[in-house]
Amino acid sequence: MPRASKPKKNLILADGLEAWALKYGNLDDAYVSGLLAGLRQNKNLEVWASLNPLEYLPIPAVKAGAKLQARTRLVLVVRNVLVFAPVALTWIAVGEATTGFAEYAKENTATVVNFLDFWQNGYDILPEEYRIATVARLDALIIFGVIVLTLLASVSGKRAVDKTNQAENLADRERMVIAVEIASFLHTKRAISTVTMNQALIGALSKLLNATESLESTTKILEKATKEAKSIKPVKIEKNLKVENSFSSFDLGQFDMNQPKKKIMKWPRREGS
Repeated sequence: MPRASKPKKNLILADGLEAWALKYGNLDDAYVSGLLAGLRQNKNLEVWASLNPLEYLPIPAVKAGAKLQARTRLVLVVRNVLVFAPVALTWIAVGEATTGFAEYAKENTATVVNFLDFWQNGYDILPEEYRIATVARLDALIIFGVIVLTLLASVSGKRAVDKTNQAENLADRERMVIAVEIASFLHTKRAISTVTMNQALIGALSKLLNATESLESTTKILEKATKEAKSIKPVKIEKNLKVENSFSSFDLGQFDMNQPKKKIMKWPRREGS
């Protein structure tokens, strides 16, 4: 089965750049679209190699936290309006109480009248919603609402800022990564010049120095191992093998040579055999 051919580096870089541009809505940028076309067609890369990606890559527009910031602004607007509501409500009540008090004073010219007493009791002239106790309760509720909205706006604004900062930091890191990838790929595509020749020469010299240092360290290790091997004395192994005659301990006296031989019985032979 034939092996699947690996995708080329220019196409891999083009896919990564396109994914990044689609994520942040920068696909229509002149630098991004032009570089994508050059990478796809593998043409005019010398021109793009002369441009610094960190300078020409667009800065991503972060949308994280935008909705939360919009809600925070709405809460702040409502809070700022409600701040003046108690003052407006109080002055409206004062105006109605003044009008009613004038009518009450005309009807009671013979007695001493008090404005605060009239504002508090009404005397069937001032409606209930304009009396001082009702207005005071409404003002207190509004002020309490202003306090709650202020706390809510503060917490919401803090969360929105943190969310936006996190998204911006992530976008900056991703932009840096794609810029480094572009620069590393296009580094070898630059047109030959004094600068590129010097950079190539410096890179070759650096690699040569690293190889020389590695070779020197290996040589020192080999020399040390050789010296240690020479300093080891050979060990002589002496084998003192004592060979004894196995027959020296064999006692022939245990056999009596004068004993009569046993008669061997013979079977009678058959006739005709």
